Amino acid sequence: MNGFRNQIRLLALLVKLELSYLKSERWILLSCLAFCLMLSGELFLTARDMHEFRAETQHAESEARQNWLNQGDRDPHGAAHHGTFLFKPVSPLGLFEPGLFPYSGTTIRIEAHTRHRLTNRPAENAVNVLRNSFLTPAALVQGGLPLLLILLGCGMLARERQQKTLPLIRSLGVPWYTVVLGKVCSLWLVALGLSAPYWGTLLWTQLATPGMWSTVNVSQDVFLRASLLLAGAWLYLLCWSLFIVAVSARTRTGSMAFTVLLVFWSVTTFCLPPLATNLVAISSPLPTQEEAKKWSDRKKYGDDSSENIFRTIREDLEKELLAEHNVDSIKDLPFNFDGLYMMAAEEATDEFAQQDADQLARLMRPYERAIAMGSYVSPYLAMHRVSMSLAGTDEWHHNHFDQQAEAYRRHLVLVVNQADSQKETPDALRGAALWEAVREFQYQPPSLTELGAALWIPVIVLIVWLGISLTLLFTPVDHFS
Repeated sequence: MNGFRNQIRLLALLVKLELSYLKSERWILLSCLAFCLMLSGELFLTARDMHEFRAETQHAESEARQNWLNQGDRDPHGAAHHGTFLFKPVSPLGLFEPGLFPYSGTTIRIEAHTRHRLTNRPAENAVNVLRNSFLTPAALVQGGLPLLLILLGCGMLARERQQKTLPLIRSLGVPWYTVVLGKVCSLWLVALGLSAPYWGTLLWTQLATPGMWSTVNVSQDVFLRASLLLAGAWLYLLCWSLFIVAVSARTRTGSMAFTVLLVFWSVTTFCLPPLATNLVAISSPLPTQEEAKKWSDRKKYGDDSSENIFRTIREDLEKELLAEHNVDSIKDLPFNFDGLYMMAAEEATDEFAQQDADQLARLMRPYERAIAMGSYVSPYLAMHRVSMSLAGTDEWHHNHFDQQAEAYRRHLVLVVNQADSQKETPDALRGAALWEAVREFQYQPPSLTELGAALWIPVIVLIVWLGISLTLLFTPVDHFS
């Protein structure tokens, strides 16, 4: 027990000495201050953007719902074509990791026969494009802070060798792991201190925000996501601290360590993420929105080699119903033929929309595979995928909202078409009662258990990277001293 306590005291002394040296260097203090100011400013700007967006979304949701409820006595199917608008909510954790949110749509139109894609991207604002392309709170912590740690830590052991203090310390019987752990702990403490605005705001969000939505279960889910995001970022910075000191221990000079670390950072953080998708785009380009729209239009309205699907459905349904009810005209049917026809046409267009969505998903798979393979060798890309998933700002969450919006669209169209199939009688569902029969849209976010498939690969990559760094770090290299 006494030996263990002595080791702890010795480790604390080494950490204190290392921090004292870092504190004595003016360029280090200025660099750290500049980073903290940059991170605090970015958190403030992102928080302002998120607050404005949330307020605008809540107002637009209320206006869209009131516009739907106050349509008066209009034709039901006309109301289905008039439709309404749904708005993608933003998680409080989007403040820290906006992810794809600025570049993915936030508004979707709901109408009969057509499955629209989300529009109104926040990044369409030119100022946001300039800022969010390079700076977000998560990008500064995950990408910028490791570069600063490289500057601070690349010469830690090289300095000890040049000053001839490392052989002296080792000759006193100080274990190798105590020496390197002192360096790692000091560097990690600096990393935590520099990112204090990030951690502080994240903890405040956990305590002050009731949740993305009003339900207690969702609030607990957000708290757990924030906790995992905090733990993941701390682990990520610990991995970098271990790796920096491990490389410094295996190079003869600080300049050599800096070169190795800078190349590694540049390739894995700066070059690999865009390269992974740009190479795929050359061989597998994605269709434009106009081209994707033509897929459905060709199926619906036909071309020189096919017929208009709506005309075919109407003719076939009319023959079937006239024969079934033994009448000569659709006016003699006991229900409104147009409403039943619209439901049949909607089933066909729903199938076409699903085929188009499946085709787009197949075209996106090479990009998803490229990003997954990139994360195998890029700790930054692996951590970026984890943080986007936990913050709810990745492509998976975007598609999750799109699927719920499509389910709501089908609900809305089914309700009005069923009402349209009723004959005009006093008992027919019309007017305010019909509009209220269409439930209000409430987005239900996915639980953490549903994210398992999207998270396990990048998490394993980070664990493997941690293991490699520990192995390199704790293998003594006294022959360099």
